[in-house]
Amino acid sequence: MKRIALCLTLIFSLFFLTSCQDKPTLVQADDFIMLSLDFSRTGVVTQSIKFSVNSEYIDELSNNLEEDSFKSNLIKEINNIRNEFLFSYTLFYIQNPNENFKLNQGLLLTDVTFDVSNDTIGFDIIFTSMSSWNYYHSSSNSTSEKDNLDKGNIFLTKNISEGVFPFSSLVSISESEKMLVGERYRQKYIESANGLSFYNLLKSEYNPSFIYNYSTSYSNIHSNSNYELKDSSGQYHHVWLVEYDNLDENNSILLYNYTINYGMWYLLALLIVAIPTTIFVCFYLIKEKQQNSYKFSKKIKLNR
Repeated sequence: MKRIALCLTLIFSLFFLTSCQDKPTLVQADDFIMLSLDFSRTGVVTQSIKFSVNSEYIDELSNNLEEDSFKSNLIKEINNIRNEFLFSYTLFYIQNPNENFKLNQGLLLTDVTFDVSNDTIGFDIIFTSMSSWNYYHSSSNSTSEKDNLDKGNIFLTKNISEGVFPFSSLVSISESEKMLVGERYRQKYIESANGLSFYNLLKSEYNPSFIYNYSTSYSNIHSNSNYELKDSSGQYHHVWLVEYDNLDENNSILLYNYTINYGMWYLLALLIVAIPTTIFVCFYLIKEKQQNSYKFSKKIKLNR
C-alpha cells in the first residue's frame, strides 16, 4: 500500500513532543493499529485503541459511496471489539462486585468514533482511578507479566517488569483455534471492505504497523521501546512499533527503573569519613605513645 511518512506528533496527537535519550522521533509506517495506555498525574488511566483509516488510499481505490460504506463497516467492526471489552469487564464485575468500580462510575467506555483530524477510528476505556485499574486487572497481571525481577548490586536495585507485546497475545476465536491479537485486528480492517470492489486488493496488501504507546508521568521509568518522547504536559511516552511481518508470539515489552539503596550509601559515606579518621586517631595515639615512652626513658636516664 501507499507509504505514509508519519511523524509521532501526527500519530499520537501530542503537542510539542521532544525526544528523550538518543532514540529516533520519525516513524515510517503504512497503515497502523495503535493501543495506548496512559497513566496520568491525576490517577486516571486511559486505554485506547485506534485504527488508521488511510482515507487517501481508500479514496484512490473506491468511489465516494464505497469509501463511506467502508468507514461505516470499520466502525461496526471496531464496535464489536469495544463490546468484547465491555462484556469482559461486566463479567468480571458480576463475579467481584464493588460499588466503587461499577460501570459508568469506576469504568467508562466511550463510543467508537471517527477522528477526522487524525484519520483514525477508535474508542477509549477510562479507569477513573488507579484503584479501579488495579481492580479490573488484579487477576491478569500475574499471568501476563513477570514483575519485580530485581537485579543490581548492594547500592542500586533494578526493578524489571516484562510482558507480552499486546498485539502478540493469543486470543481464542473458536474452541480449537487461536490467533494473535494483531492478526485478528488486521482481519477486522479487511472485513470492513467485504462486498466492496477493492476487498481482494486490500486483503493482499493491508499489512499494518502495530504500535503500543505507554505513557507515564514518571521520568525514572525506562524501557526497551523503539521510541521515547515527552509531551508538553510532562508525560513520558514509551512507544513500541512492530511491523506486520515481524509480529509473532515472541514480541515483548520491558519496563524497568532503579531504586537507590540509601542505607548502603549512608554506610559507605560513614565509612569514607570513619576510616581515615580512625587511621588518623590510631596514628596520633601511636605517635603520642612513642613520645611518652621517649620522655619516660629520658627521665629515667636523668635520674641515674
